[in-house]
Amino acid sequence: MATAGTGGAAGQGNNPPPPLDYSIWLLQLPTGSGTSPTTVSPSKLATYSDAYFNAADDGGQIFMDPVTGITTPGSTHPRTELRESAPNGGEAAWSASATNTMTVSGKVLQGTSVTIAQVFNGPQSIPLGELQYNSGKGGFELFYEEAKGGGSENDLKTPIALGSKYTFTIALSQGVLSVTVNGKQVYSHTPSSGILSSTFYFKVGDYDQTATAGAVSTTPRSIVENYSVLVVHE
Repeated sequence: MATAGTGGAAGQGNNPPPPLDYSIWLLQLPTGSGTSPTTVSPSKLATYSDAYFNAADDGGQIFMDPVTGITTPGSTHPRTELRESAPNGGEAAWSASATNTMTVSGKVLQGTSVTIAQVFNGPQSIPLGELQYNSGKGGFELFYEEAKGGGSENDLKTPIALGSKYTFTIALSQGVLSVTVNGKQVYSHTPSSGILSSTFYFKVGDYDQTATAGAVSTTPRSIVENYSVLVVHE
């Protein structure tokens, strides 16, 4: 079994994150230039803090995504998001046939349509499943995508108010993609065999679907606070 945890909350950007294990995460920020966002390596995350990624007074970790910022070539939205890395560096790449879970405790403090976690299909460079907070629906939805441009939204019917704490688990285990929110399974789907032959990694943080590419801003579009993130592969 391999596990790793992270934590932090809504702070002022002048304190380092709590001394937790960031060793399997690479941070992508909405800063940088052109289509090259700033990244922070796992070895530096334990002491890293800025306007977008900082500790809160209540022990959580803040992820802030601004109204405009730098994006990758494949995205129109900036993000403050952790990408799972392999222990020896590089992107994680695990099989859907094993047990792969990510359990997160946190809350969305601000935002209208915010991706807070992903199971990402590495070779195809698309998300298989994006867990999103939708303030219009007052809770979570799951965006499922096997082919680029062919995704579908699934209302998970989980009423959670802005600022309310939650715990969710997103998993791709034994060939099944599932989501559990506050102890109740709210989604389960078996991807096609072609997709299941791929390799995957987790993402977690604040990937706002209404933020846009543009000059780097420090005006918040969305704010997500995570108290803990536990990844298990076995």
